[in-house]
Amino acid sequence: MIGPRLATAPLPTGEIVASAGNKVFTVRPITSWIDKLAQEHGSPTSTTSSNGEGSHKKYAKRELVLKKMEESFTEVILPFTTDKDLLEEYINFGGTVRHGKIMEDLDALAGAISYKHCDDGKPNSSPLTIVTASVDRIDILKPFGVSDLRLSGHVTYVGYSSMEVFMKMEEVSAEHPEKRGDTILVARFTMVAIDTLTGKAAQVNPVLMQNEAEKKLFQMGEDHKARKRLAAEQALTKRPPTEEERFLIHDLYLEYSKYDDPHLKIEKPDDIQWMADTKMSAIQIMQPQDRNIHDKIFGGYLMRLAYELAFCNASVFINYRPTFLALDEISFRKPVPIGTFLALDSQIAYSEGGDHHSFQVMVKADVLDIQKGTREETNKFWFTFTDPQEGRATPKAMPRTYAESMLYLEGKRRRKEGVKMGHLNRKNLGM
Repeated sequence: MIGPRLATAPLPTGEIVASAGNKVFTVRPITSWIDKLAQEHGSPTSTTSSNGEGSHKKYAKRELVLKKMEESFTEVILPFTTDKDLLEEYINFGGTVRHGKIMEDLDALAGAISYKHCDDGKPNSSPLTIVTASVDRIDILKPFGVSDLRLSGHVTYVGYSSMEVFMKMEEVSAEHPEKRGDTILVARFTMVAIDTLTGKAAQVNPVLMQNEAEKKLFQMGEDHKARKRLAAEQALTKRPPTEEERFLIHDLYLEYSKYDDPHLKIEKPDDIQWMADTKMSAIQIMQPQDRNIHDKIFGGYLMRLAYELAFCNASVFINYRPTFLALDEISFRKPVPIGTFLALDSQIAYSEGGDHHSFQVMVKADVLDIQKGTREETNKFWFTFTDPQEGRATPKAMPRTYAESMLYLEGKRRRKEGVKMGHLNRKNLGM
């Protein structure tokens, strides 16, 4: 069964799913990897396909159903204060919750919500594959420690085959768990539906807007889509820098030339770091334990790997543990197959330095296929951190090639847009 599965047994505490009636929607695998291998090698004991259904099952045409926004609403409680085993999976060395684990949960929740929205209520409908097309934004609105957390979200916008899922994370009061606590995090994911049988884009259920608040949410989805389209058209890979940016590049050239010129004998200040010296890399083999329901590597796991490398890089850059602020828009260009190697390359992309304590870290993910001898980019992640050390100047990242200058400008653009989006999120939440 693709997407939904029957709730025939109690779910593990903290599993990220959405439910409707007797259906449970999840992006986690529903068959074991060893059974899949047996089926692929023609084992006579294997009677199911990799998606858990008979290989010759006939499907009915999927019907479109007008869905209310509230019908896809899903919430999950992470009871860290009472479930020590669950907390053990999430806690970091400092006694707080790992951000990378929360990113995994957000991706799983967005997928479950999307499957729930697309469900037409019929068990024999043509199956859908729903993938994460992009993570449009994750903003940390306030620091959080170990407390019970509520993750919730629903579909706020639909196109033909795409859905925007808005999610937030809140603190749960031990005294009044029914009340909504402070919002800690907000996130927007874009999910896309594909017909599993044909591999083509599949139309998703339309959304019924019942009030002005829902119309506003839908319009925000339209605005986000238009903003992404405009940003893609103005990307530095398609258009040259603006006049203001060209002046900035020239100013940076004049500055770094002073330190490169042996006749001037001007030493580079300690609070300036060459961008070329801020690189950090890692490589991971993609194992089946981290796969999704479609037997590709789970996107949330990729986010966690990228985040943890970015955190390490940021820590080395400021010689201190940074504070995570946001994950900027990322697009999942290609699925990552099980058994391949994932090469992660990180670099400080933008840091103005001095009293400007926030900075951008870019992580590029490439899939290495050792049998084919290929290397393909699958994702590029952009993280915003800040230096929490008071009374200390944050290092400045200095480019000294044109390629590094383009990366610097990209980081600067994203930081500027990120500040704007952060203010908008706080305004919408009344913060």
